[in-house]
Amino acid sequence: MKKKILITCLMWVLGGALVNATPDREGRMYDKVIKTFIESHMTSAYQKLNSVLADNAVFKLSRGEGILVQTKSALVEQLKKEPAINQNCDYSYDIMAESDAIVIAKVNFFYPDGVQENYLMLERNPDKEWKIANVYKMFPAKQEVNDTRGLVSK
Repeated sequence: MKKKILITCLMWVLGGALVNATPDREGRMYDKVIKTFIESHMTSAYQKLNSVLADNAVFKLSRGEGILVQTKSALVEQLKKEPAINQNCDYSYDIMAESDAIVIAKVNFFYPDGVQENYLMLERNPDKEWKIANVYKMFPAKQEVNDTRGLVSK
């Protein structure tokens, strides 16, 4: 009898843990947004980029000691005018912080001559959709970059 009670209690505890567990990679809806961002970068697909950016999204790119700022509309218009290019690079991404409304992700693109780091700030909009609100692009010095190829989130 005691054994049955113990097994029943264990099943309740394990069942509760499974219900409250963090969703796996496929269960996190913002992962699709990050993957679409990566695909749009790799293939110059401005339509895909446009679909995952918030209407007021802003890209910031470090240029020496200055910062180049581009809005969603300006970036998409610029990409429409350029020929599609398939990037010759590897990538990785990691979720740095997450909550129910905001996610911060780091996406690295590894080129033969350097790394492009992208910090994505995703926000859940009133329609409960994840959108990229800000992108910060950097080209750090080679000695400052940890090679995270093969790393895809936590």
